[in-house]
Amino acid sequence: MKKLLLVISILTAFSAVSLANGDYGTPGEFLNWGAGARSLGMGKAFTGLADDASAVYYNPAGLAQQNPYQLTLMHVLLYEDTMYDFAAASVPFSGVGTFGLAYVRLGSSNFDGRSELWEAMGNFDISNQAIFISYARDIVGPLSAGINLKVIMESVFDKSGAGYGADLGLMFVPSEYVSFGLSVINVLPPAVKLDTMTETFPMVIKFGIAGKFLGERIIPTLDVEKELSNKDLKFKMGLEVYPLNDLAIRAGLDETEITFGAGYKFLKHYKVDYSLSSQELSQQLGVLGMTHRVSFTFMFGGFDVNVSAEPKIFSPVGTRKNTTLTIYASTKYPITEWELNIINEDDDVVRSYSGDDNPPVSIIWDGKDDRGLPVSDGEYKCVMKVIDKNGKVNESGAESVKISSALLNQPGTIELEE
Repeated sequence: MKKLLLVISILTAFSAVSLANGDYGTPGEFLNWGAGARSLGMGKAFTGLADDASAVYYNPAGLAQQNPYQLTLMHVLLYEDTMYDFAAASVPFSGVGTFGLAYVRLGSSNFDGRSELWEAMGNFDISNQAIFISYARDIVGPLSAGINLKVIMESVFDKSGAGYGADLGLMFVPSEYVSFGLSVINVLPPAVKLDTMTETFPMVIKFGIAGKFLGERIIPTLDVEKELSNKDLKFKMGLEVYPLNDLAIRAGLDETEITFGAGYKFLKHYKVDYSLSSQELSQQLGVLGMTHRVSFTFMFGGFDVNVSAEPKIFSPVGTRKNTTLTIYASTKYPITEWELNIINEDDDVVRSYSGDDNPPVSIIWDGKDDRGLPVSDGEYKCVMKVIDKNGKVNESGAESVKISSALLNQPGTIELEE
């Protein structure tokens, strides 16, 4: 007896996800869904930024600019028993480059299988999966390159198949204010055969640009994407703004959805991101509905630049006349220059330390400016910046330290001299 198969749910569930992406019927359309709540909150305009583990998905060259080890996990409940999962990890090695690994799965369950005589044949599942193995490294100056090797696996009813492919990426970061990305997806196109039909994934070229203003507190992004077929250009736009050091708010737009999002970094090593989207299937089918996406990122070890102050509050006229700024600077390539700036609330540098080669382990700040005069009471930011032999700039987050000459003499505070 011939099996198969009509699947009513295909028109209402699994296909709905593809339709929402505007790529229904395109081989490999499940890989257009996006990766990580951060990039999804920015409308998937991430090719020119690609500065976290999801670079494996958007532009493998972006892995070269990453320093700490990163692990990102995302699980999204979609429509009609459909789920989307994404996991990615990146590991940098000194003088070698950065390796990445990612897994993507879009699956739907409880499809209603029918024979050609409309006889019930029980429920079945559909799944599309991809595994990425990535490598990236700096090529020369601000230019880096990356490659993905990937395995695609598809399963429908009792049929399954697999294919193999590759992606290439370039990242150009000429200054701290802008970066450019180019990604060629399916430069080696996977071909997956299910039963008698073989689907070959189309080649897609993506170009992206990202601006970085006010110390990367405002990051607008734009992607232009072209599939090598008769399809039109696609445009994606995103914006990430940091009103606080560890809090980001985001918005984005692409051909199918408007997105909003937020992210919060806590305990130095952890970050949670959220995005909300409203998807439109088409003018005829209307709006699909709201989708909530949450991802979690763990960052640790690897290469990093940071500075910490102890005590975080002191007084040049008290018993604790200075603070010790402990410096950690570990980069992939040898350090050629370093600079530690202490910045007041008006964003003016009041004290600057600098040098060649590796920075010292610590610096003691006595609360005085570059002229040797005591600075006024207030909060100051300490920012460490190092430049490696390839000219790449690595900058720490801002460590806050406060000067107060009017503290009470309480445990844990400063004793003032008489």
